[in-house]
Amino acid sequence: MKVLANAKLTVAQLDTLQRIDPRLQLVREMDAEAARRELRDAEVLLCLDLPGPLEDAPALRWIQLVSAGAEHLLEAGLGGTDVTITTVSGIHRAPISEYSLWAMISLARRMPVILRESERHQWKPGRLRSYYGEELCGKTLGILGLGAIGRQVATVARCLGMRVLGLRRSVAKAGSHPPADGLFGPEGLLEMLPRCDFVLVVLPLTPETRGLIGERELRAMKPTSCLINVARGQIVDEAALARALREGWIAGAAFDVFSEEPLPADSELWDLPNLIVTPHMAGQTMPYMDRVTELFGENLRRYLAGEPMLNVLDKARGY
Repeated sequence: MKVLANAKLTVAQLDTLQRIDPRLQLVREMDAEAARRELRDAEVLLCLDLPGPLEDAPALRWIQLVSAGAEHLLEAGLGGTDVTITTVSGIHRAPISEYSLWAMISLARRMPVILRESERHQWKPGRLRSYYGEELCGKTLGILGLGAIGRQVATVARCLGMRVLGLRRSVAKAGSHPPADGLFGPEGLLEMLPRCDFVLVVLPLTPETRGLIGERELRAMKPTSCLINVARGQIVDEAALARALREGWIAGAAFDVFSEEPLPADSELWDLPNLIVTPHMAGQTMPYMDRVTELFGENLRRYLAGEPMLNVLDKARGY
């Protein structure tokens, strides 16, 4: 059986996968044209994107993504095929929860302002109080999406004395969400937003979540609140976000994802003083591919044994 890895695996990581079954034909190929050729007789593919059109992969039975989001494969037509797709949902739990905490602290303690002053090598004379910020303790965090990441952030936030509200597709599954002072379904979004000091977006991108946060939702938030997006840029209307930050509908934001990536150099978002911009790296840390290898290895073992695999994508739901 041929397994094509179109991902940046080290020799040690490849050896780990090969030991699962020495008979596997395990091919690592990062060159685009070579990967497309190798795809023609591959049964299993480890990748972020398809290295070639699906019609060039008649033997393909399973795709293991190196990402949690799979919307790009569904948009490419994989939703209507019998190819199994698995994701790495869950491996971002620690890094994205840490990023989310960093973003909340940075916004609360006015770090964007303070860092700009540091670059100028000058504090405002006699105005130290203007650098004072808020505390997270006692504030309310609204989490849009209570998957593995959302639950981890909720756990950390509650340890800091924050009140947690959560929004999820279904609120009927007892025990599948973290302890919360309030739980809302999608229809309760506008009721939830005015109660929050911070709003964290960790939803998958689906037809239901695309454009979920627009002018109406941003205006529903407190003028002292902050929005953090670590999910997908297309969930938030960026033009409305820019207006909200310029006109004071909300106090600040931290965005790791954008509708176009990398963020174009001429985007107005770069220059908004109350927006923290990062390059889609909230979930990326040095151990990332080790975690991918571990999860893929377990799924590969299960695939060979005919056992149910982990993180199988529900193509109808999109996650």
